[in-house]
Amino acid sequence: MSTSGIRCSGIGALLLAAGMTVSGTAAADQWKAVGFFGWFGVGKVMEVEKGHYYWTGEFSGTFQNDKGAGSVFHMSGVRCPAYNDINLNTGKASAAGYCVVKDANGDQATMTWTVQGPVGRTAGTYTFTSGTGKYQGISGTYPFVGVTEVNWADGMATGYSTWNR
Repeated sequence: MSTSGIRCSGIGALLLAAGMTVSGTAAADQWKAVGFFGWFGVGKVMEVEKGHYYWTGEFSGTFQNDKGAGSVFHMSGVRCPAYNDINLNTGKASAAGYCVVKDANGDQATMTWTVQGPVGRTAGTYTFTSGTGKYQGISGTYPFVGVTEVNWADGMATGYSTWNR
């Protein structure tokens, strides 16, 4: 596999396939986001040793909540600066970073995330660190799964994450 073909491998899974919850007076399930985050990964990769690559960049896209219009984070933008350590010799990857989820009203939630697993499909967790507007006071740690579907010839990648599915 060429370096351009693995730049984002395994990172797509990360970002963000996780369940989101906001603390507050409402029941936790009311704030649990179950859905799909389609992303495009843009960044740079360096081969640190034969078959072992280190990628830095950003995953960005849109989150769709399965409950549709009016549900938490539905059709919100997501941007995730990140790194991905991809070892084709062992078939394993680890990645981590931050994500900012911003809705059409400008309210946003910020999280950290981390994943480990086989190259191309990883599972991990994200933890909310802050929020503004309706997401002020958001907290919690939740699982997600990320999948890299396509590695483009120019080194970019396309994939998705599922949150609470």
